Amino acid sequence: MTYGPPPEPNAYSAPTPPPPHPQQPWTDPHGRGWPGGPPPVEPPKRAGLAVAAVILGLLGCVVPLLPINLDNLRAYTPFPFGLPGLVLAIVGCTGHRRGKPLAAVGAILSVLALILGAIMVIGNAR
Repeated sequence: MTYGPPPEPNAYSAPTPPPPHPQQPWTDPHGRGWPGGPPPVEPPKRAGLAVAAVILGLLGCVVPLLPINLDNLRAYTPFPFGLPGLVLAIVGCTGHRRGKPLAAVGAILSVLALILGAIMVIGNAR
């Protein structure tokens, strides 16, 4: 076995094939993922807004019923809890988020808190 230079081609040998083309990368030029495959999916966002909406709605329903002397302010206590709870619940129900059923529960509790506050304000006015 000799390790010298390759033999010179003669007139009767086949021509050597050209070198292979470089391998193309398997990426989509638009950044959508592998060709032929589904586009990559972003993980859903957390359920923090839904949890906050449930907590605020629950506080809006419970705090006005506590036996605390607030000197005619008790009727207005559901509003600082119910309004932000309703906003957070609406934001939690939109988009690609986790906890949409929890956000719906938060919206229901926040609306109940606002209705309770309206009933208490009307009852105080009489």
